Amino acid sequence: MGYLFGFIFLLIGIWQLIITWRTFTGLKKDGDKSTSPFIMLGLWNSLVFAIIFIAVSLGCFFINF
Repeated sequence: MGYLFGFIFLLIGIWQLIITWRTFTGLKKDGDKSTSPFIMLGLWNSLVFAIIFIAVSLGCFFINF
């Protein structure tokens, strides 16, 4: 059961990293003065959540509950 949770959290973490990177590159290409200044805070939080999801998945894989 731990492997299932680990796999699910790993998929969510990888998906979160991909979405964060896609948004960042789109912001670099299309961002201008009308872009919200809070978008970088949102990207930072997205990256933190991706790291947390990946850490939880590694914990599920390597720690026995």
